[in-house]
Amino acid sequence: MMRSRLTRRRPRFGGNSWLLLLILVVLGLSIWVMTPSGSSVLDMQRGNLGLRLGLDLQGGTHVVYRGVFSDNVPNAEKDFDMDAAVNSIKRRVDSFGVVEPVIRRLGSDSVDIQLPGVSANETLELIGETAFLEFREVEMNGTEVVRLSDYTGGSRADYFDNSDSGVTDTPINRLFVGADGLPAVFIMESEGGLNYFDAKGNAIDSGSIDPTLDTALSWMPAVGEADGAKRVLTGAYLKEAHPYYPQAEDIGAEISVSIEWNATGTDLFDEITKRIKAKGEYGDVQRALGIFLDNELLSAPQVFPETMGGDASYGSSASITGDFDAKEARRLAIQLTSGALPMPMEISYGPKSVSATLGADFAHRAFIAVLVGLLVVGLFMILYYRLPGVVAAVALLIYAVIVLAIYKAIPVTLTLAGIAGFIVSLGMAVDANVLIFERMKEELRAGRTLKAAVDTGFNRAWPAIRDSNITTFIACGILYWFGSSIPTATVVMGFAVTLFFGVLVSMFSAIVISKTLLMLLAGGRFAKRIPLFGVEARAEATDV
Repeated sequence: MMRSRLTRRRPRFGGNSWLLLLILVVLGLSIWVMTPSGSSVLDMQRGNLGLRLGLDLQGGTHVVYRGVFSDNVPNAEKDFDMDAAVNSIKRRVDSFGVVEPVIRRLGSDSVDIQLPGVSANETLELIGETAFLEFREVEMNGTEVVRLSDYTGGSRADYFDNSDSGVTDTPINRLFVGADGLPAVFIMESEGGLNYFDAKGNAIDSGSIDPTLDTALSWMPAVGEADGAKRVLTGAYLKEAHPYYPQAEDIGAEISVSIEWNATGTDLFDEITKRIKAKGEYGDVQRALGIFLDNELLSAPQVFPETMGGDASYGSSASITGDFDAKEARRLAIQLTSGALPMPMEISYGPKSVSATLGADFAHRAFIAVLVGLLVVGLFMILYYRLPGVVAAVALLIYAVIVLAIYKAIPVTLTLAGIAGFIVSLGMAVDANVLIFERMKEELRAGRTLKAAVDTGFNRAWPAIRDSNITTFIACGILYWFGSSIPTATVVMGFAVTLFFGVLVSMFSAIVISKTLLMLLAGGRFAKRIPLFGVEARAEATDV
């Protein structure tokens, strides 16, 4: 006769346990995003929990640019150019990551620009200056490189190398830079001979030039032939530019800006690099191709490294290097790809550093208001719904952390209207719990067990929650579209975005977090204490 043995049954890791694990993972990730470590990874400032604040909460810069037109420009052309200028400025600002900017036409010839969280100097660098990228090569006198002393030490009346003559679309000159890479002296040719200018464009006498610049190289425009004409290689032939950030396995690589040429630029670049290659051995100064941005020498890489021999060519792509950090590389790529403004523009107002329009401490007060709102709503739920109210309060805290983490990670700019959208979503999150708890109480009064009442209450409340939230999503879409079509209505967009994400997370909070926590209670010693769930008396419980 066989004896039966009692074995201990292993606890099953059921669906509710998996949901609890999911909640803990999402909560942990959200808390990490809100910490200084998360701010560093997301490349965000640590103030205000790393959240981005709008112009009304943190201030920024306000500047107005006016287009400079000649007197004979038709109104239709002026209107087109102003629209093009607004679009170009928007592309620069959007690419740089400035959120909730105000960029709008002001009258017939001006652009009003308000950038939250951006300093006046950054605004001028981002908008006011159009980067002029050009490529230069070292001027040669036969087999010898030309330096500034070769011009100032004699009575030269023309350039040593006149191969760049015949180019009409770009000014032809000779550029000499100092040890810091900044422009120091220009030489321009005229009918009377050679004229010397300083970095500011002021005419100077050759005898007054700093002697330490005598050994400075003469950089001449890099000229090639394409489409039947001689052309200077400039940023006009640039198709695309984007920053490159080396990975950990890219040993020896550095941050750079990758560029790609259009068809004409490819032809010019290949012809120029092959010519420079023939000037000397690898490592000689004449083998360098100078990359200049607004006459500042960014880099002078050697053409065709030793690993590229024969008739090898770069083709349509290359890289600009120059000891960039991540921010500088990104800014350069933006300036190069955003395009030149269609006409000169001058500042007619500003740039003015604007303080927070609602007061310097309003951001702190706004966050205090959010905390007070959480506390009051949570206290009401606890007093009215008792133990389910405690669950709702815990779910509400988790909800708030997740939503703020999403606002930070996207990122969403919090204006006063955005904070209002967040507070409205708090109420809607609790509204879903109210529907669920009332349904649950009805099931308990009908005599069902706590677990069955929780499950049925959620199932029956879900259609109402789903339909009400879908209508809210539709309203958010309409508000966002309305705000995006009117420059002065960007605050409406902020309200729509914060409300959308708030309502989206509120569905997760009510259906997943609240239900999971209540199911945990239903399986414990609280299952028999029905009065804790807001039901004073009930019929004999029956399983359903």
